Amino acid sequence: MFRWAGRMFRREWRQQVLVLCLLTAAVAASVVFATLATNAVPGPTAEFGGANASVRVDGTDPALAAATIAAVQDRFNSVDVIAHRAILVPGTLQHLDVRDSDPNGTYTATVLDLRHGRSPQRAGEVALTDGAANVLDVGIGSDITVDDITWTVVGTVENPKDLSDEFALVAPGTLPSPDSYRLLVDDHDRVPAPPGGSGDTSTPQFGLEVMGSEDTAVAALVLTASTLAMTLVGLIAASGFAVVAQRRQRQLGLLSAIGATTRHVRMAVVSNGVILGVIAAVLGTAAGVGGWLLAAPAVEIAANHRVDRFHLPWVLIAVLALLAIVVATLAAWWPARAASRIPVMTALSGRPPRSRAVRRSLVATAVLIAGGVTGVALSHPTSAHVQPLLLVAGIVGIVIGTVFAAPAAIRVLGALAHRLPFAPRLACRDLARSQARSAAALAAITLALGIAVSVIVIASTNEYSVDEGNLSTHQLLIRVGDPHTDLQPDLTAAEVDQLDARAATVVAALGGDGSSVALDVAFNPSNLDPSMREPISLGARIDDHSIRWIAYPYVQTPELLALYDVDPASIGPSTEVLTQRTDPMVLLDIQKRDGPDAAKARTQAAALPTYSSAPNAIITTATMEQHGWITARAGWIVESPGALTVEQIRAARGAAAVAGLAIEVRSTQDGISQLRWDSTLVGVLLALAIVTMTVGLIRGESRQDLTTLTATGASPRTRRALAASTAIALSVLGILLGTVGAYIALVAAFHSELDSLVPVPFPQLLTLALGLPLLSAIGGWLMARREPATFSRRVLD
Repeated sequence: MFRWAGRMFRREWRQQVLVLCLLTAAVAASVVFATLATNAVPGPTAEFGGANASVRVDGTDPALAAATIAAVQDRFNSVDVIAHRAILVPGTLQHLDVRDSDPNGTYTATVLDLRHGRSPQRAGEVALTDGAANVLDVGIGSDITVDDITWTVVGTVENPKDLSDEFALVAPGTLPSPDSYRLLVDDHDRVPAPPGGSGDTSTPQFGLEVMGSEDTAVAALVLTASTLAMTLVGLIAASGFAVVAQRRQRQLGLLSAIGATTRHVRMAVVSNGVILGVIAAVLGTAAGVGGWLLAAPAVEIAANHRVDRFHLPWVLIAVLALLAIVVATLAAWWPARAASRIPVMTALSGRPPRSRAVRRSLVATAVLIAGGVTGVALSHPTSAHVQPLLLVAGIVGIVIGTVFAAPAAIRVLGALAHRLPFAPRLACRDLARSQARSAAALAAITLALGIAVSVIVIASTNEYSVDEGNLSTHQLLIRVGDPHTDLQPDLTAAEVDQLDARAATVVAALGGDGSSVALDVAFNPSNLDPSMREPISLGARIDDHSIRWIAYPYVQTPELLALYDVDPASIGPSTEVLTQRTDPMVLLDIQKRDGPDAAKARTQAAALPTYSSAPNAIITTATMEQHGWITARAGWIVESPGALTVEQIRAARGAAAVAGLAIEVRSTQDGISQLRWDSTLVGVLLALAIVTMTVGLIRGESRQDLTTLTATGASPRTRRALAASTAIALSVLGILLGTVGAYIALVAAFHSELDSLVPVPFPQLLTLALGLPLLSAIGGWLMARREPATFSRRVLD
């Protein structure tokens, strides 16, 4: 049987190559998915390095800190000490973490990596991360002065386990007056305590923080990715072998005519599946490893940590390759079973057997999807206590339920075909007539697109929308300083004018036509002790016993109201706060120790900004007079007619540093945005590959129909339109089913926080919805068969 299958493989190599390409692409995708899932979660090593426990020591009392460090060193065989000092960056409210750490330490070596230049070796030298260098606007060889300390930048470093960890590294033992210490230790490497204890009650006590485990989350991610990948392999194999079995109908009939049993016929087709499965497993594994090497840089950005290019789950990859062979063999069994049951004379005639509709109950589809939704919801995928097996079972239920809906979708398409032009009508009816092959191909396309849509939406849940975040792209906030310590409500009018003049230099550095308005906050004058005073704040009531702090509202001024077109006459006499928020809120006064029993603030809706750092709440003048509160200058909001450029931000930061002020601009999330578009591109390419090769198989199998069409006068344009229409129909149905299935799974996963799924990532989804059918139509048009050379001679097997 294997020898016969091999000969048939050589004889019909075009169709076999298409099936092989489909399987190879699926296996490669499964290897990439599994490797990505394995490397996507950084784990707690980003904080602990090579250790599994740590001790935190307060550095405000140097003597006590030294004694505690000595006690820890006596208790463990090996201790790596990391000293920290937080220094305010001039011109911003950001604190730079200056670290004193040994780059070659036993445990710290894995969380310190030199990217450029060299490591600091003596006092006065520093190495910066990329983010810290951008904030300070310096490079290697530059001198920086922060907090009256001058350093020379000698290199660029990073924490390879956490690329968002921004810090400055100084030479070991050269950091003056550390704020705190972090001691990395191995919990299993303790020094045995002396019998009966040390007896020294003066030894400082310390707490040990033990590293947690991310094994459950990693297992859930790997199992989910592997399950989806193997399902994709099975669906692609089923669609391919269904077409191949139809193509080889006469050959199988000849085999039965010379005495082969039903078992022999089945084995012939299954053997073909084994051969293709083995070849696809080898080629797909190699292609998957190569694809991973190309995708690794993008994964680093999305996962926020460095990835070892050759840190591949080799055992899992071997299992996936073996499963690909098994799945391909099983996928070939059903077409083999159908082919073995075709009567010999029907098979020899070359006429396709009467097509039977695939009748899968929609009730079964609903039950599977409902069960899958329940499993995903109960697995708590967004929590730290995810249930991997329940999550995988739920996803499988949703996938199978969506796959079961494919035949019904194709039947509906066939029913609506009479309203279409000739070529699309014929293509849709042909798909509906051969549901067995069409449904499997559609299911594979649906799964590929469902995975892409899921990644896009999950990435969008972690990204700010246009009206979310701290500020818009054309806003800049100038701050006097920290509201807890730097605001002074007792300044004279002249001193306030001086602050305004310093802020004007920052606005002038931006250039352009930007407008700025001063922002004041309210203080209770009953106690202006600098150690206890705090501005009047705004809180959102969670329940009868708790309030969540929101922000410090600004005080009403004519200039602030004019900036946002608020008519002072429209403010009600009893209104306390103007805001765009609708949830219940309270005004909190620290001097009165306001707590959960604070009275609800009387609010009035106003068209204020929605951004967290912008003036989104304003205390009215009447409220200020009622409570006898006073004001303090807190900052200035700058509205620019266009988005602020990098050069403008750099100039404003420099001017703010000179003026002793700080600026805040919109926080960016470039990595997440890049992940969304990368997922869109990968989804389009994967689905396009499946659509194009599936259309090639389907239209190749129906060459007799094309011959008849040509004989009746069909033009080359009609034949090409037929292939393009088939590709468009499969693409559109795949997009609809894939998007619906993905959102069903996502709603189940985020059922407790559905608002995170809003807004819908329309740009990426629209790219999928328009780009895939267009590219599929082009591919189908180009793959259309040429006009047959003859109509009288029949191809012999």
